[in-house]
Amino acid sequence: MSSTGTTAAGTLLTRVPVVLAAAVAALTAVAAPLVLLDLWTPAVAVPVGLVVAVLAGRLAWGVPGVAAGWWSAGGSAAIAVAAGVWAALTHAEHVVLRRDAGSMALYAHHLATHHGLPVDASVSALGGAAALADPNVSLASPAFYQVGDHVVPQFLLGAPALYSLGDWAGGWTGMFVVPGILGAFGVLAVAGFTARVVGPRWAPLAAATLAIAQPVLHANRSTYSEPPALLVLFGAATLLVALLPATGRTAARLGLGAGLLVGACGFVRIDFLREVAVLVPVLAVLLVVRHPGARALLAGTGIASALAVASALLTSRPYLGTISGSLLPLVAGLVLLTVASAVVVRLARRGVLARRRWLTSERVPTVLAVALAVVLAVLASRPLWLVVRQDPEDSGSKLVAGLQLAQGLPVDGGRTYAEHSIDWIAWYLGWPAVALAAAAAVVALPRVVRAVQGRGDLPSWTAPYVVALGSTLLTLYRPGITPDHPWADRRFVVVVLPAVVVLSVAACRWVLARCPGRLVGPAAAIAVVLLVGPAVWGTLPVATQRTEVGEPAAVARACASFAPGDVALAVDPRSRNEWPQLLRGTCDVPAASIVVPTSQGRQGTEEYWTTLRAAVDREAARIRQAGGNPVLVAAGGDTDPVEVLTRLGVSDPRVVVSRRTSEDERVLTRRPDGVQRIDVRLVTGSAP
Repeated sequence: MSSTGTTAAGTLLTRVPVVLAAAVAALTAVAAPLVLLDLWTPAVAVPVGLVVAVLAGRLAWGVPGVAAGWWSAGGSAAIAVAAGVWAALTHAEHVVLRRDAGSMALYAHHLATHHGLPVDASVSALGGAAALADPNVSLASPAFYQVGDHVVPQFLLGAPALYSLGDWAGGWTGMFVVPGILGAFGVLAVAGFTARVVGPRWAPLAAATLAIAQPVLHANRSTYSEPPALLVLFGAATLLVALLPATGRTAARLGLGAGLLVGACGFVRIDFLREVAVLVPVLAVLLVVRHPGARALLAGTGIASALAVASALLTSRPYLGTISGSLLPLVAGLVLLTVASAVVVRLARRGVLARRRWLTSERVPTVLAVALAVVLAVLASRPLWLVVRQDPEDSGSKLVAGLQLAQGLPVDGGRTYAEHSIDWIAWYLGWPAVALAAAAAVVALPRVVRAVQGRGDLPSWTAPYVVALGSTLLTLYRPGITPDHPWADRRFVVVVLPAVVVLSVAACRWVLARCPGRLVGPAAAIAVVLLVGPAVWGTLPVATQRTEVGEPAAVARACASFAPGDVALAVDPRSRNEWPQLLRGTCDVPAASIVVPTSQGRQGTEEYWTTLRAAVDREAARIRQAGGNPVLVAAGGDTDPVEVLTRLGVSDPRVVVSRRTSEDERVLTRRPDGVQRIDVRLVTGSAP
């Protein structure tokens, strides 16, 4: 192969993914000011986005490439493209709001069609201040918070902004395809990272194993934040690998770029604080050894993280409040590690630490490796001796209890099943990959520790290794997500699964390098089977399934059923959950929910119906006084929606939407392998 071909192949595999990550990160960053200025329109966002994406990509192009053959580069690229096409062809159509993907899709659609934040709730059409003062009238729905007379979406801005570009290009279908495209970029980024730290020949194996893993496919099929987060984080990881051996201005440039990408993850997912916190000790080590890229890495991480946090506070403050129980420990950990690292840097530069012989003892690397092995063993053995629980009053506990009852399990809504977190990984990657990754992590630790002690150079992969190890251990210890699968498994998509894949591939390479020549071929085949086989087995039952099919068409029928001047009032549990933001943001129909607190009557009792009817009558009168036509909407739940409207005095309830579709099954104690049927319904009628 010619050197030109090798260079081109290496560029495709190891430089292009970083350019793509930088471009996507730049788009998420520029979205915040444009959205806040109500300028997220095709005429403004597309040219501005193109300019910043090209500039960011041009800066990222300076990352050194790695020589690779076309078999490695082309194979990895082909796998990434196949993964993207696969996800696009089997994309979900989650629009009627039930889970995070639905709320993300509605958020993206709002940005595409209304071009800014917050969501205008059209309070004047609902009756103005009097409606807001009524305790039985609410503008909120799941993932859309009422803040004064406006509605604020739940999640961070970055992913919905990216998906809104697809909405401009091709409506709902265009939006649903974008995660698959970003997912393909992410697979290529992991392949490129593997080429740097393990070797180019191993990149296709890593790409295939990750792309086939069902949680990755599940995330790439739906409008989740994981696809762009995976791409940006592994773009940052690649720059961190290139940073360590670099010198002079090149090191400073790479450090700044890596820091900016690490911080830019915060435009997409708030969990980025965990990775930033774990990166802080690495920064301290680089500052101690006076690495030429250390200050630039610190500056880039700090600047981008501050901008991401500011964006989150400006666009997602209510969401941050609801997750404060998880967020505050992250912030506290970040502050604690930052302060401790600053002290360590100061002491190390004064020579204080070098005089502590126990810190430089040759036993320390072995002791820490053994400690890591013990921690991993404890995490893996938890199902034998531990049951993890949360507050039984938590909203997720009610869902868990309902699923336990339906699946014939002992009802204990407080269970999080977090003790099974390693089992969840093994469902999709297999126990061989988990064991190989654990062994590789343990074996790699002494080399890093010895380098920190000053008895060798820091390996180029030090920063990604430390960040991945720390983030993975924290996630395995406390996944922090409702434990119904496959929904819960996307918690592992961004860091945990890629880390297991790369480490297990590295372990396979180590073993093959020590095999006799005649056994290399069979050993390589065994490695492929051990890694790819379980991933295929775990995904095969759901490989071709599509979920929520037909929901956009159902929404279109719902929109067409409303006339100018109509104002929607959701009056039963499912309609309050699923339809307010759909009608408000997609149909441009002012919408609110009529709620009855338990203190005013338990659902199904006569007291409940009396209170609900009185609240509907009050709000209907206010809407008519404002010149509108109040329309009651119901979608089902414990009571048939037609019966709900009939009991509220509607003389001619009309079934606007009645469609049976499917969603991913919700299981607690086994690997999901199918779908469950759901009914999407909307019944409307003019208020009496």
